[in-house]
Amino acid sequence: MDKEIQLLELLQSAMQTRGDEDEDEEKKKKKCKKRSGPTTCTDNQRKTHITVERNRRRLMNDHLAALRSLMPPMYVRRGDQASVVAGAIEFVKELEQLLLSLYAEKKSSSSSLTPAGFFFISPQFTGEGDHRVEVEASLVQGHVNLKVLSPRWPGQLVRAIAALEELRLSVQHLNVTSLSSNSMFYSLNLKMEEECRLGSADEIASSVHQIFCCINTS
Repeated sequence: MDKEIQLLELLQSAMQTRGDEDEDEEKKKKKCKKRSGPTTCTDNQRKTHITVERNRRRLMNDHLAALRSLMPPMYVRRGDQASVVAGAIEFVKELEQLLLSLYAEKKSSSSSLTPAGFFFISPQFTGEGDHRVEVEASLVQGHVNLKVLSPRWPGQLVRAIAALEELRLSVQHLNVTSLSSNSMFYSLNLKMEEECRLGSADEIASSVHQIFCCINTS
């Protein structure tokens, strides 16, 4: 569990670093435009861009190296950035499936572990009883990591995906696990389309919670 969290933190840190640098660069450009010396401004822009790009590459390489060191070699077949990130996603999903298997074993031995305590880090919605719907959503630069624990219901997944697409949340990756005869766990990676009107992880979690509650009572 700690390794999965560490991998996610590294991915989020790398993405946030790029976003912060882009924002700083945009602020510097706006400030430079206000100055009266166009030649000096252009030179400063060029120097600033070179410095920012050099720092960005250094930080990205550091994050990718740390990320790669946390994964078994079989998940990183090449050393380029896309391969490392793709391998990290695959590895995290494998760890998640391992956790699901361990939970199933613990549950069969009457463990006191709860689904929320085992699968979720900071869920926005939890509950009690057999009919609860638990939801956790995290958002990083337009990409959503969504986890849902819900009672089993006929046609649930198909209807949920259709509702997500109506919200302009497209499914990139999906894992489905049956925890028992009446309980399902969904793990989804979503991409926010340009038309999506949801602006935060809490808003996404709230919408998803409503979707599943409506499906489960219809």
